[in-house]
Amino acid sequence: MNEEPIFTPEQFRAQAVELSQAVAELHRRDSQRIDPHDPFENETEFHDYQSDYAEIVPQIRIPGCRIPLRANSREKSRIRRFYNIVGGFMLLHLICSNVIAVGLEWLILALLRMSDSAMTAQLPTNYTELAIDYMENSSTILALNILAMGVTSTALALLGLRMTKISVPSLFRTKKFDGITAFSYITIIILLQCVCGYAAVGLRELFDGVGVTLYEPDISMGQDLKTTILSLIYGVIVAPFTEELLMRGFVQKNLSRVSQRFGIVMTAFLFGLWHENVAQFVLAFVGGLFFGYIAAKHDSLMPSMICHMAVNLVAEIGSLFEERGWETAMTVLDCIYFGLALVGLVMLIRLLIVERFPRTTPHQAERGLRQAFASPLLMAVCASHIAVMVALIVQKTK
Repeated sequence: MNEEPIFTPEQFRAQAVELSQAVAELHRRDSQRIDPHDPFENETEFHDYQSDYAEIVPQIRIPGCRIPLRANSREKSRIRRFYNIVGGFMLLHLICSNVIAVGLEWLILALLRMSDSAMTAQLPTNYTELAIDYMENSSTILALNILAMGVTSTALALLGLRMTKISVPSLFRTKKFDGITAFSYITIIILLQCVCGYAAVGLRELFDGVGVTLYEPDISMGQDLKTTILSLIYGVIVAPFTEELLMRGFVQKNLSRVSQRFGIVMTAFLFGLWHENVAQFVLAFVGGLFFGYIAAKHDSLMPSMICHMAVNLVAEIGSLFEERGWETAMTVLDCIYFGLALVGLVMLIRLLIVERFPRTTPHQAERGLRQAFASPLLMAVCASHIAVMVALIVQKTK
């Protein structure tokens, strides 16, 4: 008795073709390589700005490699290494800038004492107090702070970039950036400066209402011409270059290795804490978000440096006019300032409609903030600046 075949020849051939196609598809998928500069396939991120993820997962270049939702212990360790490098260098900056400033101050005091001792037989008992008062009322202290901050920021930024294998020239290869774009960005940062200024005033009044006096640094230029010139040089040239090189260059570039959104936001938060007072934190954080975004968008520090210079120039000129009592000039400046802020409002609305802030995929969320909290040096630098900020408020309130 002949049994009927399970498959007819036609059905068998059709099944064979389907199986062959399925095997070919599996081979095709296995042979696909992950883009090391876009391992999480995040379309909202800027491809040119992304780092090589093979530095964290070397096997990513092997065909068929896949990144799981949750990182394994080795991947987590390598992610935390970059986060801790950032935290360690920022802690070094906090320590070195203060040590250098104090060391230079005592060196100047020693030289003054030697010079004055050679001219007079006996120095007054309160000579040190008199010398410090003299330096504070002259441009000496400002010059020392400029030297300490500028040298520390630049040296640590360059050392950190070299340690994390980021080329300095690559930070300045600007893409799709022209004069019109620069002007629109400048108007936006002026708008943000204006809004944050009012927000800072509101916060100060809110804290005053509960009996807490916020610390505000003395940023007055004084009447001395040398102090004014040094303040302008530092605020408009030295600070924008050195701070952007350190923060948007070294810090943000390394914190963005997993997620650009996390890198931009975390760097802005550190930038705000870096100023160690509430008023400047507000502007530094909000402005830092904008600086970080345009740095990532154009894969360059030039846009953020230009905007940083512009906003500091406006602040320096406003402070100069106010301290000199130049009311007419101040009125003209206010008109220009608010006019640019209105243009900035239009430009910001357009930016929010046309552009997009990088988002985070579930894979990136597992490797961003969670690993940051597990990075002791990164958390330590945040805690240190917060502690200084709180201590200054307590001291001011007493």
